Amino acid sequence: MSVSAGTTLPLTAAQREIWIAEQRLGQANRVFRVGDYLEIHGRVDPVLFEQALLLVVAEAEALHVRFAEERGEVRQVMRGPGDWTPAWVDLSAEQDPERAAREWLEAAVARPMSLAEDRLFEYALLRLSPNRFYWYQGYHHAVMDAFGSLLITRRVADVYTALAQGRPVDPSPFGSLSDLVSADQQYRESAQFIRDRAYWMQHFADRPEPTGLIGRPSTTPDRYLRHTAGLDPAELTDLRAAARRARVPWSHLVIAATAVYLHRTTGASTVVLGLPVTARLDLVQRRTPGTASNVLPLRLSLRPDMTLRELLDGIGERVHELGGHQRYRAEDLQRDLDLPGSMGTWYAPVVNVMSFDYALTFAGLPITAHNLSSGLVGDLTLAVWDRRDGTCPTVDLNAHPELCRDDELAAHHRRLLTVLRTLTTAETSLPVGRIDLLTDEERAALLAAPNDVPEASKATLPGLFETQAAAHPDAAAVVSGRTTTTYQELNEHANQLAHHLIAHGIGPEHIVALALPRSTDLVVAVLAVLKAGAAYLPLDPHYPPARLTHMVTDARPTLLITTTDLPSTHHTPTV
Repeated sequence: MSVSAGTTLPLTAAQREIWIAEQRLGQANRVFRVGDYLEIHGRVDPVLFEQALLLVVAEAEALHVRFAEERGEVRQVMRGPGDWTPAWVDLSAEQDPERAAREWLEAAVARPMSLAEDRLFEYALLRLSPNRFYWYQGYHHAVMDAFGSLLITRRVADVYTALAQGRPVDPSPFGSLSDLVSADQQYRESAQFIRDRAYWMQHFADRPEPTGLIGRPSTTPDRYLRHTAGLDPAELTDLRAAARRARVPWSHLVIAATAVYLHRTTGASTVVLGLPVTARLDLVQRRTPGTASNVLPLRLSLRPDMTLRELLDGIGERVHELGGHQRYRAEDLQRDLDLPGSMGTWYAPVVNVMSFDYALTFAGLPITAHNLSSGLVGDLTLAVWDRRDGTCPTVDLNAHPELCRDDELAAHHRRLLTVLRTLTTAETSLPVGRIDLLTDEERAALLAAPNDVPEASKATLPGLFETQAAAHPDAAAVVSGRTTTTYQELNEHANQLAHHLIAHGIGPEHIVALALPRSTDLVVAVLAVLKAGAAYLPLDPHYPPARLTHMVTDARPTLLITTTDLPSTHHTPTV
């Protein structure tokens, strides 16, 4: 059923979450801008292209809404297509049309869109030469996701082709926005919603720690860093061949490479990745442009002796389970579990394998698709674009700019691709602990490094601390409330506790759990454990009992150091 101008509809759950996040960020933030462009190879007829685009835009009801509060409720208000027309930008006379086009596109995707006032889409046709055109598509993520954008792209190509060939245009295949909203409401009132919630609550009741590489962000940036590389034809052949041998989709090898990289880099035995899903399970949803996509946590357990076969089997099982419960919103789960952080900052990195069919033409003119911006980046997002248009997949690594420098991002990107390439040639019996993370260049640099390493780089943390204590014994080392502890005092207390630990058999290869509040005692305990040659496991007494139990069970510490001064609301694990 079509929706007429002036009609108001509730927001879907996906739209509501974006609305809430944008109110916090402010309208000037462009984080929810998404943009792509199609490079059309050949002579495009601008008049026919505009006719096709105007027809398709009129059919896509999700594009014609604004967001308004009515009696305390946010709703989307339908408005007519109006006098909108796509922009026509002729850059063919520029000295460097390619550079001019890139500058135009970057400026376009950087412009914020107001949910309450602006049109939440924009299109432009850029001419770089008589036989080279760019079609720019820009959206606010509240009205369109990647799947919905593909529906519009394919429809415009079909309509343009029909017009160019003088054929009648087929009826619109799109469903109505009201169908999308109705399906969302019915799901949230269904028994399936309750079952999905129970599944997620059961699997994440212990609130596993994020396994990010670059820290947990405290802000939401309006831009992000990006490093891009493409797989060459031989690498793509190897990847697909490896997937066939392992009897898995090749996307599972990408997930496995990311999980191995996180496990080997951080030492975490539990890895939680963000996995985007379309959240469209029926025909109406799959033919209706709009936004419905979701990003859900994929939890994997790894250990050094686990084989690649075991890891791939685990990924297959978890992805299958996740797919059956993919409509439950990640933001609902974050609230259910009272998890810290804002939208998109709980699990990381996100691994987004977009295998969308862009094997289409405009009246026989082939295209190459390019992404400009894909929306929110919590800390790291690995995006693999498989357009199925005859080109090889593109691999982007996007990062929160406040957490990662460009050179660090490039290094992570190279190593991730190194691990992926290793998996394409490895036997599935290979233990993940033997998968090398270093690129050929990094390994060569290490082997070529001189052996006369400066003594300072060999120093241990306790050794460095003792040097500082000897040089400045009376300087303040720790200030806790109104109490100040000098370096000499701190060193003496740490030595006393270290001797006590050693007397109880604590030393190298042992783990000592520290369940202490943030205090001078915690600093003393950390130093003492390190002086004894052991490793320490920090246990925050504020954590829920289930999480503390999981950490202790997983790490198996030899000893626990805690205090009887903890308030009753805090939890002390049992070793």
